[in-house]
Amino acid sequence: MCGRFFNHLQEMHNWVEIIGDWPTDFETGYNISPASMVPIVTQGGVCLARWGLVPPWAKEFGGKYPTHNARAETVQDKASYKGAWQNAQTCLIPVAGYYEWVKENDIKQPYVVHIPKDIVVMAGLWDAWEDKLSFTIITQDSDDKLEEIHHRMPVILNQAEAKRWLREEPNLASLESKQYAQASYYRVSTDVNKSSATGLALVKSID
Repeated sequence: MCGRFFNHLQEMHNWVEIIGDWPTDFETGYNISPASMVPIVTQGGVCLARWGLVPPWAKEFGGKYPTHNARAETVQDKASYKGAWQNAQTCLIPVAGYYEWVKENDIKQPYVVHIPKDIVVMAGLWDAWEDKLSFTIITQDSDDKLEEIHHRMPVILNQAEAKRWLREEPNLASLESKQYAQASYYRVSTDVNKSSATGLALVKSID
Protein backbone atom coordinates (compact mmCIF):
# COMPACT_ATOMS: atom_id res chain seq x y z
CA MET A 1 0.00 0.00 0.00
CA CYS A 2 1.01 3.64 0.13
CA GLY A 3 0.16 5.64 3.25
CA ARG A 4 2.67 8.49 3.04
CA PHE A 5 4.87 9.94 0.33
CA PHE A 6 7.12 12.87 -0.45
CA ASN A 7 6.68 14.91 -3.61
CA HIS A 8 9.22 17.68 -3.32
CA LEU A 9 10.46 17.15 -6.87
CA GLN A 10 13.67 19.01 -7.57
CA GLU A 11 14.28 17.65 -11.08
CA MET A 12 11.96 16.30 -13.76
CA HIS A 13 14.63 13.95 -15.15
CA ASN A 14 13.13 12.37 -18.29
CA TRP A 15 9.53 13.23 -17.37
CA VAL A 16 9.45 16.83 -18.65
CA GLU A 17 7.04 16.02 -21.49
CA ILE A 18 4.45 14.62 -19.09
CA ILE A 19 4.88 16.66 -15.90
CA GLY A 20 6.96 19.58 -17.07
CA ASP A 21 4.46 22.09 -15.69
CA TRP A 22 4.87 20.79 -12.13
CA PRO A 23 3.79 23.74 -9.98
CA THR A 24 5.74 25.85 -7.57
CA ASP A 25 2.64 27.26 -5.88
CA PHE A 26 0.98 23.97 -4.80
CA GLU A 27 1.77 22.10 -1.61
CA THR A 28 4.66 19.69 -1.84
CA GLY A 29 6.53 18.19 1.05
CA TYR A 30 8.46 15.38 2.67
CA ASN A 31 5.65 13.74 4.66
CA ILE A 32 2.39 13.88 2.72
CA SER A 33 -0.46 12.00 4.42
CA PRO A 34 -4.03 11.11 3.33
CA ALA A 35 -6.52 14.01 3.18
CA SER A 36 -3.74 16.39 2.05
CA MET A 37 -4.31 18.57 -1.01
CA VAL A 38 -1.49 17.86 -3.45
CA PRO A 39 -0.74 18.21 -7.18
CA ILE A 40 -1.56 15.35 -9.54
CA VAL A 41 -1.48 15.00 -13.33
CA THR A 42 -4.77 14.41 -15.17
CA GLN A 43 -5.68 14.40 -18.84
CA GLY A 44 -6.06 18.17 -18.57
CA GLY A 45 -2.69 18.78 -16.93
CA VAL A 46 -1.50 19.39 -13.38
CA CYS A 47 -4.15 20.22 -10.79
CA LEU A 48 -4.70 20.21 -7.05
CA ALA A 49 -6.62 17.30 -5.48
CA ARG A 50 -7.33 15.71 -2.12
CA TRP A 51 -5.59 12.41 -1.41
CA GLY A 52 -8.47 10.04 -0.67
CA LEU A 53 -11.07 9.75 -3.40
CA VAL A 54 -14.50 11.25 -2.64
CA PRO A 55 -17.19 10.00 -5.06
CA PRO A 56 -19.83 12.47 -6.33
CA TRP A 57 -22.57 10.78 -4.30
CA ALA A 58 -20.80 11.27 -0.95
CA LYS A 59 -22.58 13.52 1.56
CA GLU A 60 -19.45 15.55 2.25
CA PHE A 61 -15.99 16.16 0.87
CA GLY A 62 -14.17 13.73 3.13
CA GLY A 63 -15.51 10.82 5.11
CA LYS A 64 -14.36 8.06 7.39
CA TYR A 65 -13.68 5.43 4.72
CA PRO A 66 -10.04 4.89 3.67
CA THR A 67 -10.00 5.58 -0.06
CA HIS A 68 -6.39 6.75 -0.40
CA ASN A 69 -5.50 3.35 -1.91
CA ALA A 70 -7.53 1.19 -4.31
CA ARG A 71 -6.71 -2.45 -4.99
CA ALA A 72 -5.99 -3.15 -8.68
CA GLU A 73 -7.88 -6.43 -8.37
CA THR A 74 -11.18 -4.78 -7.39
CA VAL A 75 -10.96 -1.09 -8.30
CA GLN A 76 -13.31 -1.29 -11.28
CA ASP A 77 -16.06 -2.93 -9.19
CA LYS A 78 -15.94 -0.96 -5.93
CA ALA A 79 -18.71 1.62 -5.60
CA SER A 80 -16.34 4.43 -4.58
CA TYR A 81 -14.18 4.05 -7.69
CA LYS A 82 -16.55 2.58 -10.27
CA GLY A 83 -17.65 5.91 -11.74
CA ALA A 84 -14.10 7.20 -12.08
CA TRP A 85 -13.06 3.94 -13.74
CA GLN A 86 -15.96 3.90 -16.20
CA ASN A 87 -15.35 7.54 -17.12
CA ALA A 88 -11.61 6.93 -17.61
CA GLN A 89 -10.73 9.56 -14.99
CA THR A 90 -7.14 8.43 -14.73
CA CYS A 91 -4.30 10.37 -13.17
CA LEU A 92 -0.63 10.20 -12.33
CA ILE A 93 0.86 10.85 -8.92
CA PRO A 94 4.52 11.84 -9.35
CA VAL A 95 6.57 11.53 -6.16
CA ALA A 96 10.21 11.43 -5.19
CA GLY A 97 9.45 8.36 -3.08
CA TYR A 98 7.06 6.89 -0.53
CA TYR A 99 7.23 5.38 2.95
CA GLU A 100 6.51 1.91 4.28
CA TRP A 101 6.82 0.58 7.81
CA VAL A 102 8.26 -2.63 9.23
CA LYS A 103 7.98 -3.72 12.84
CA GLU A 104 11.52 -4.11 14.16
CA ASN A 105 12.17 -4.79 17.85
CA ASP A 106 8.76 -3.38 18.81
CA ILE A 107 9.41 -0.21 16.79
CA LYS A 108 7.50 0.90 13.69
CA GLN A 109 10.55 1.43 11.53
CA PRO A 110 9.91 3.61 8.46
CA TYR A 111 11.62 2.95 5.14
CA VAL A 112 11.85 5.16 2.07
CA VAL A 113 11.07 3.43 -1.24
CA HIS A 114 12.37 5.27 -4.29
CA ILE A 115 13.95 4.86 -7.70
CA PRO A 116 17.49 6.23 -7.51
CA LYS A 117 18.05 9.27 -9.73
CA ASP A 118 14.47 9.26 -11.03
CA ILE A 119 10.86 10.02 -10.16
CA VAL A 120 8.31 7.44 -9.03
CA VAL A 121 5.08 7.89 -11.00
CA MET A 122 2.08 6.03 -9.62
CA ALA A 123 -1.21 5.21 -11.34
CA GLY A 124 -4.38 6.65 -9.86
CA LEU A 125 -7.99 7.65 -10.43
CA TRP A 126 -9.59 11.03 -9.71
CA ASP A 127 -13.15 12.15 -9.21
CA ALA A 128 -15.04 15.41 -8.67
CA TRP A 129 -17.24 16.31 -5.72
CA GLU A 130 -19.00 19.54 -6.67
CA ASP A 131 -16.03 21.73 -7.67
CA LYS A 132 -13.40 19.81 -5.68
CA LEU A 133 -11.13 17.03 -6.92
CA SER A 134 -9.81 13.99 -5.11
CA PHE A 135 -7.79 10.92 -6.06
CA THR A 136 -6.73 7.43 -5.05
CA ILE A 137 -3.50 5.52 -5.66
CA ILE A 138 -3.89 2.07 -7.21
CA THR A 139 -1.96 -0.76 -5.52
CA GLN A 140 -0.99 -4.29 -6.45
CA ASP A 141 0.80 -7.26 -4.91
CA SER A 142 4.43 -6.47 -4.22
CA ASP A 143 7.15 -8.01 -6.31
CA ASP A 144 9.69 -10.25 -4.57
CA LYS A 145 12.05 -7.37 -3.89
CA LEU A 146 9.60 -5.01 -2.19
CA GLU A 147 7.66 -7.79 -0.49
CA GLU A 148 10.36 -7.76 2.18
CA ILE A 149 8.89 -4.54 3.57
CA HIS A 150 5.21 -4.77 2.53
CA HIS A 151 2.94 -7.18 0.67
CA ARG A 152 1.35 -4.36 -1.35
CA MET A 153 2.89 -1.64 -3.50
CA PRO A 154 1.61 1.17 -5.73
CA VAL A 155 1.31 0.53 -9.45
CA ILE A 156 4.46 2.23 -10.75
CA LEU A 157 4.55 3.36 -14.38
CA ASN A 158 7.25 4.00 -16.91
CA GLN A 159 6.87 6.89 -19.35
CA ALA A 160 5.15 4.93 -22.11
CA GLU A 161 2.66 3.45 -19.66
CA ALA A 162 2.04 6.83 -18.06
CA LYS A 163 1.05 8.29 -21.43
CA ARG A 164 -1.28 5.36 -22.13
CA TRP A 165 -2.80 5.56 -18.66
CA LEU A 166 -3.77 9.19 -19.28
CA ARG A 167 -4.87 8.93 -22.90
CA GLU A 168 -6.57 5.53 -23.23
CA GLU A 169 -9.28 3.57 -21.47
CA PRO A 170 -7.90 2.30 -18.12
CA ASN A 171 -6.46 -1.18 -18.52
CA LEU A 172 -4.37 -2.47 -15.66
CA ALA A 173 -3.67 -5.72 -17.47
CA SER A 174 -1.66 -3.80 -20.07
CA LEU A 175 0.70 -2.37 -17.46
CA GLU A 176 3.73 -4.61 -17.53
CA SER A 177 6.26 -2.09 -16.32
CA LYS A 178 9.26 -3.34 -14.44
CA GLN A 179 9.90 0.06 -12.91
CA TYR A 180 9.63 -1.48 -9.45
CA ALA A 181 12.64 -3.65 -10.29
CA GLN A 182 14.69 -0.45 -10.17
CA ALA A 183 13.28 0.52 -6.78
CA SER A 184 15.45 0.67 -3.72
CA TYR A 185 14.66 1.21 -0.05
CA TYR A 186 16.43 2.28 3.12
CA ARG A 187 15.69 3.03 6.77
CA VAL A 188 14.89 6.58 7.87
CA SER A 189 14.19 8.35 11.15
CA THR A 190 11.08 7.41 13.14
CA ASP A 191 10.27 11.12 13.10
CA VAL A 192 8.35 10.23 9.93
CA ASN A 193 5.80 8.48 12.17
CA LYS A 194 4.50 11.89 13.23
CA SER A 195 2.31 13.24 10.46
CA SER A 196 3.18 16.78 11.54
CA ALA A 197 6.90 16.21 10.95
CA THR A 198 8.41 17.68 7.80
CA GLY A 199 11.72 18.65 6.25
CA LEU A 200 14.48 17.15 4.17
CA ALA A 201 15.95 15.27 7.16
CA LEU A 202 13.01 12.84 7.05
CA VAL A 203 14.24 11.21 3.84
CA LYS A 204 17.88 10.88 4.89
CA SER A 205 19.14 7.32 5.41
CA ILE A 206 20.03 6.37 9.01
CA ASP A 207 22.00 3.26 7.95
